Amino acid sequence: MIHLNQLIVTLMQVVIENAGAETGALVLLEEDQLTVMAQCSGSRQCDLEKLAVADCATIPVSVIHSVERTQETLVFDDAVSEASFSTDPYIQHQQTRSLLCMPILQQNQLIGILYLENNLSTGVFTSDRLQVLKLLMAQAAISLENARLYEQLADYAETLERKVEEQTQALQQEIAERQQTEAALRQSEANYRNLLQTANSVIICYDTQGRIRYINDYGVKLLGYEEHQIVGRTLFETIIPDIETSGRDVKPFVHDLLRNPQAYPQGEGENLCRDGRRVWMVWSNQAIFNDQGEVVEILSVGNDTTQRRQAEEALQRSEAKFRTIFENSQVGIYRTRLCDSLILDTNQRFADLFGFDSPEEMIGLEHTTGYYVDPNVRQHAIEVLKRDGELRSFEVQMRKRDGTVFWGLFSSYLNAGDDYIEGVIADISDRVLAETALQASEAELQALFSAIPDPLCIFNAEGQLLCAIKGNPSYGEEYREEYTGKTLHQLYAREQADEFLSYIQQVLRTQQVLTVEYSQWLSGREIWFSARVAPIQHEQVIWLARDITPQKQAEEASILEERNRMAREIHDTLAQAFTGILAQVGAANQVLTDDVEATQAHLDLIKELARTGLSEARRSVVALRPQLLEEGSLQSALHRLIAQIRTAAMDTTLYYEIEGAVYSLPTEVESNLLRIGQEALTNAIRHANADEIRVELIYDRNQFCLRVKDNGQGFGVGSIPSSEGFGLLGMSERAERIGAQLTIRSQPGQGTEIIVTVDRE
Repeated sequence: MIHLNQLIVTLMQVVIENAGAETGALVLLEEDQLTVMAQCSGSRQCDLEKLAVADCATIPVSVIHSVERTQETLVFDDAVSEASFSTDPYIQHQQTRSLLCMPILQQNQLIGILYLENNLSTGVFTSDRLQVLKLLMAQAAISLENARLYEQLADYAETLERKVEEQTQALQQEIAERQQTEAALRQSEANYRNLLQTANSVIICYDTQGRIRYINDYGVKLLGYEEHQIVGRTLFETIIPDIETSGRDVKPFVHDLLRNPQAYPQGEGENLCRDGRRVWMVWSNQAIFNDQGEVVEILSVGNDTTQRRQAEEALQRSEAKFRTIFENSQVGIYRTRLCDSLILDTNQRFADLFGFDSPEEMIGLEHTTGYYVDPNVRQHAIEVLKRDGELRSFEVQMRKRDGTVFWGLFSSYLNAGDDYIEGVIADISDRVLAETALQASEAELQALFSAIPDPLCIFNAEGQLLCAIKGNPSYGEEYREEYTGKTLHQLYAREQADEFLSYIQQVLRTQQVLTVEYSQWLSGREIWFSARVAPIQHEQVIWLARDITPQKQAEEASILEERNRMAREIHDTLAQAFTGILAQVGAANQVLTDDVEATQAHLDLIKELARTGLSEARRSVVALRPQLLEEGSLQSALHRLIAQIRTAAMDTTLYYEIEGAVYSLPTEVESNLLRIGQEALTNAIRHANADEIRVELIYDRNQFCLRVKDNGQGFGVGSIPSSEGFGLLGMSERAERIGAQLTIRSQPGQGTEIIVTVDRE
């Protein structure tokens, strides 16, 4: 069935697209009043609220009335510049540019007006587009009239037979009444003609040769003749076509009617207008006899059924289209009897869903009651239908003919008056299984999250907190739920927020897990966290933080204690010894008198050596103080160390390179790696006589590597006495302590390369 609103929406979408319009409105004539039926644009749905033209503030009323009056199309390239309409309030306010207003005509009668505009540019509605619009609107006029007829004849298909019977009875009754009053009509020709002239039917009288003797004014107007142009001519010369549009030859039928009018009390067919138009007419025929009982004339009363006929044909096409959709739909469509659930009609998809080969195996034979897994569910659905008249998106388990269970999604409508239910059903088994699996997965994930003692957050690429799952309550109020939706810069100081955002962007860029350490002041105390930042879908990261404050405090205390012990030991041994040497040199200087010059030279040498040893001891004490790693990560600590060495070793060029995405290693690992790097750099400066040293940090996905390489004099790795190889031994012990692999490559005259490799996990 054609629905007027649906037709209007489709029509406006096609018109706006083909015309290049920005917006448009459709105005139709309803009960002799122009009514705005739809206001549409290319970017939003049509507004189908009906408004009188005078009450509509979104169209230029003066333009609409001008087209109504003249029935001529108005096209403006720049409406605001048109003197005749520039004062229109809408055009003044909207500053309308391109404008088109076109009448919609049906049989030269105005049935509506199409209004289009485009405020983005001028001159949009070209002559080519105007021609296309005229063709579209010529067809649209017919479609709109048909759609109106469909609305008027919504129940026509179901009651057509009854109406035809009623009309037949009415026509028969009219004929009978006319037969009864024929004598009176002959006696009162004036009254007779007045009746004929004012009738809303075509009344035509012709003799047995088909020559027209009389036609009323309504017939003249409908058929497009003047009275003198048709009276006196035959039916075959005027209103009977040679061949109907359907191909039927009606002349034999008319000849038979002229010979035997009593056999054709009624008939229907095409008639020809003077301008070539075809109209469908339903005729009631009555023979007029003379006193001898001979037929002298035939009186025919006709009603124009063209629009009804067109509506019926359109309805038949619509029904055929609906039947095609019904039979080929991928959704099961059904009609069942309310009282016992007998299947009255189904399509092929419905039969397939329940395991039948065709609808014929179900219609009139099967009841849907037995296909519900739980009969109580069906009873509940019936109760809802009786209460609300409809049931939407109702999920239920059904059983096929072979017993297979599936999930169906129903939407149904109850026609209580005719005792049936109509509806559709779709198989949603795959979706239900997926939802069940998803719920189980979500429950498992929630349980996993609940078991994590540490706070877990989800951030997007811009640093916005999307979700926060609070873990250990010792973290204070920093992970309250109301923080969800805030950005890092709203939660932390700018410097730390920038640092955290750089971690997130690094993880999203490299798609690798990053481990970082940072501290925060919470509830008046400094808390240390070790966080693992991992990428997930949709440009988001999971941030899992663990409180490592106790470990940090223990590590710092242990390191500080060890450093202090070593500092005290150096101070109490080396420093005291060197101080004693200096004291002894001073005393010897006072007592020795023989060969004063030589003695003084030796004493000066001893003094210089002692001073050098004391400075070295003090340097060692200072080096043991916790400085470098306390101020940053491994890469930043090495950077500062190399900067210090560059200042002191002016003759040596140092290169420092970092390869891969930087990530943090456990504090103990980074501390030992730093000491190994310090030892390697010290050896290269003091012993290798190198003029170039290269330090590389290589961050692979699963492994970290520290490489220190110089171009110095080198040495035989196996030829270093144990008494002189304390530095190499210390590096080896540190590597073993952290589970790293130490490789030393060196040959005399070919430089030295120290490589330390440690697994990330």
